[in-house]
Amino acid sequence: MKLKQGDILNGIVLEVKEKTAVINFGHYALEARVLAELEVGEKVRVQVKGRYKNTVILKVLNRSYDGELGENSIDVRV
Repeated sequence: MKLKQGDILNGIVLEVKEKTAVINFGHYALEARVLAELEVGEKVRVQVKGRYKNTVILKVLNRSYDGELGENSIDVRV
C-alpha cells in the first residue's frame, strides 16, 4: 500500500485492543496505535499527514467532513 501525504482513506474498524485497533482500508487491514476512541464497526475517514521513522501518521477527519482535520489522530506502522 503506497501512501502519500494528503491521501484520504476510508476504513472500518475491525477490532479494538487496549492501545491499538485493526482497521480495514479496502484490500488492506492495518493494525494502528490509536490516540482516538474507536469502536468496532465504526467507519473512519483519515488523511495521511506524513511519515516519521517508518511510521505513517494519519489524522482522523471530522465526522461531518468539511476539509478540516479533527482533533484525534492515529499512527499506523507499515
